[in-house]
Amino acid sequence: MDFKLRGTNVIAIELLTNSSNFNLNEIKRFIAEKRQLLKGSRFILSVEDRPLTSEEIEELINYFNTVEELTFCGIKTNVKENRELCIRLGVPCDLSTMEVERIKERADNEEIKFFKKTLRSGDKITSTGDIVIMGDVNPGAEVEAGGNVYVMGNLMGFVRAGIGKSECEVRALYFQAPIIEVCGKQVPFERKESYINFKIRVKDGKIKVEHKMGRS
Repeated sequence: MDFKLRGTNVIAIELLTNSSNFNLNEIKRFIAEKRQLLKGSRFILSVEDRPLTSEEIEELINYFNTVEELTFCGIKTNVKENRELCIRLGVPCDLSTMEVERIKERADNEEIKFFKKTLRSGDKITSTGDIVIMGDVNPGAEVEAGGNVYVMGNLMGFVRAGIGKSECEVRALYFQAPIIEVCGKQVPFERKESYINFKIRVKDGKIKVEHKMGRS
């Protein structure tokens, strides 16, 4: 079976599948053959135009967890039912729904900044618009954005989003931060709690938090 990989092991490697080539056994075989190429990488499985069953998702996740060479970060899909299944099963899913390229109410001088790295303690990044981080935000790191913040990894540091705005959102694959600030309002979280598919949004003056509890 002919599969394609996209990305780099510094950011993330995405295995592209669709309705014509999706096959559980062939995916496993392909990954087994590419172990060395995938070594140390963040791994995302992309499934386009192909509904999945809960059994298929669980079988894939169980397999990915046995492959020590990679860190499984989630499933990317354009099928709504797949996303809903993943959320129920506690599997990070669908980075594409961030829609950071979507046209919104944005001043001409605002920007979208992409950071292809992990932010470590003492690091600080800022933007007048949105920030997309293709890595982790470690404790002691700070992120300040006039718009939204999207973390394609583990958010453990401090994020201040929607500075001077009445609406914004912050999303992360994994979330373990003790506090976050959105549109000037600080929202605390239990230090020992961890979440996946984390989202906090401010709209019409209300703060809404969505997440799935992380697994211990």
